[in-house]
Amino acid sequence: MIVLFLSPAFPPTAADFCAALAARGVTVLGIGDEPLRPDSREARALTDYVFEPRMAEYVVLRDVVASLQHKHGRIDRIDSNGEHWLVTEARLRDDFHVVGLSRAAVERRRSKLQMGPLFAQAGIRYPETVSCADATAVRHMAKTRGFPLVCKPEAGSGAVATFTIDNHGDLESALERELRSHIVQPFIAGDIITYDGLADRAGQIVFSTSHVYDTGIMQVRQGRRDGHYYSLRELPPGLEDVGRRAVAAFDIRERFFHVEFFQQQDGFVALEMNLRPPGGFTTDMMNAACDIDIYALWASVMTGDELAGFRFERKYHTAHAGRRAGNHYRLSPEELRQRLGGTLLRERPIPPAFAETMGDMAYLLRHTDLDELKAAIGLVQQRKEPAAE
Repeated sequence: MIVLFLSPAFPPTAADFCAALAARGVTVLGIGDEPLRPDSREARALTDYVFEPRMAEYVVLRDVVASLQHKHGRIDRIDSNGEHWLVTEARLRDDFHVVGLSRAAVERRRSKLQMGPLFAQAGIRYPETVSCADATAVRHMAKTRGFPLVCKPEAGSGAVATFTIDNHGDLESALERELRSHIVQPFIAGDIITYDGLADRAGQIVFSTSHVYDTGIMQVRQGRRDGHYYSLRELPPGLEDVGRRAVAAFDIRERFFHVEFFQQQDGFVALEMNLRPPGGFTTDMMNAACDIDIYALWASVMTGDELAGFRFERKYHTAHAGRRAGNHYRLSPEELRQRLGGTLLRERPIPPAFAETMGDMAYLLRHTDLDELKAAIGLVQQRKEPAAE
């Protein structure tokens, strides 16, 4: 089997996916926009690697893929497990007749306008959504639903270029910007909770879990908050059901999924579907929560292994707690390590590309008790008291 993996060195977890494939005897080819150190983990996992700084130019990338296929034989799968390359992967699959989601299928499932009918098909509530290019529809929404409204890219993630519209002045200002690739939705109140996992070739879910966010990504970015989120050992009543219905409606196969919901008193409202694992180091958190190897499990899915007998247990709650450079915290890193003890799994610097959303340093935590885990998050993020004048 030959798998082409785009950007095997970034983000940091990409190397783990490549290594898992190589461990199963898969020929792993890579294309990336940065040179690899020969002794790096990703370099050791790859049979061949092409450094191409212009890989964002599709014609250039397509020519590189053609040369790799000519050299190594027919490519069986193309992946990256990253939001940035989803459409590019799909275009390559179309052009090289590779199994997997087509460009049209990816664009439909990423579109916040088009994903509404898919959630409706699953019987899941989803916010009313209109294109920002339709000023009449946006003004009608403001009149009938009131403020605040949320304006966000029609296809995107991580709350990039997302903002609230709080009054008529904000509304007219947004419309004057002619944000034709944006959509507008009513602001939905509720805790953000996810249904995350991995589906096999038949669309059967082989692994699932859930994460709770302290606040929305938009609020973290805009307020430069530290931000944290944590996994659950037991899923709330009803979440497994709506999550499974969403995965079925979107026909997720041989892929990770990351479904975001607002949790309200009367149930769940869908925020969006993502055709990839959750970002940051969440796949490492999945491993730590269940004492499994999610990268090896994904490689087994990719190679078509029979996984009916696979079982997992959510043994721990895990958390990402971020810190931002320039903030002053009560505990130094050394003091924090001492106080956290075995609850601290790892400290990992966050790549600059993700820092606005996730902070500059990630503290990955684990504990069987959720209250103890939350206390550990508090230790990570507690600020110094301002000096008395």
